[in-house]
Amino acid sequence: MNQITIFIICILFAFGLMYQCLRSGYLKSLNKALLQSNFERVQEILNQPKAKLLLSKYNRDLYQARIYYLSKDETKLMAHLRDMMNKSYEKADTEQYLTLYYHTFVNENNREWALELLEQIHKLENDKLIRCCDWTKRVLLDECNELVDEITAALDNKDYYGFPLGTCAYLIGVQKKRLAAYEEAMQWFDAAKDVFQKRDIYRPVILKELEALKEMGYAMPEKPQRVNKQRK
Repeated sequence: MNQITIFIICILFAFGLMYQCLRSGYLKSLNKALLQSNFERVQEILNQPKAKLLLSKYNRDLYQARIYYLSKDETKLMAHLRDMMNKSYEKADTEQYLTLYYHTFVNENNREWALELLEQIHKLENDKLIRCCDWTKRVLLDECNELVDEITAALDNKDYYGFPLGTCAYLIGVQKKRLAAYEEAMQWFDAAKDVFQKRDIYRPVILKELEALKEMGYAMPEKPQRVNKQRK
């Protein structure tokens, strides 16, 4: 390479490094304000002109939704999510926010809003995602207890990893508990706990379920191997 080419590469690298540093600092400020529940500060940061330069449209919208959710402004949250439904994002981004708030509403037993998001999820071309969300509705909202074999078959087929895998294990645990198979329920809850990240929606509920079962005198059995092998 000649000197001009090397110089151009160095300039581009320097600009890229500068952009990443600015973006990292910007995100740090946003997340710090969110952790402090300083929603006015978060809004102020998002309204800055550089927000459009450092964050994608999707990330700005996601932070805006987070403000409404954490400040418990449900009316503005749902209005914002409906606005997001009318925008175009990358497919993975659309799946992310729809499933995030779908499971959030299910966990809060907000049937109306959960079903509205489920309707949008059904428009996505992701059969496994749709199936998992349908199972969630049937077990947690409709209180169906007849899906253990169907969900277990999907786990045996290694259809799910990460959050969906944890959700499936949780759904099996819920059904087992309703059917008074308490030790098996404990087994599935514990497996789901290990799959979920600490901030995942269902993890606090699972910890409460495990504690309640322990207080009932049930010991922790061995985890289902089908879940252990698919955690990563």
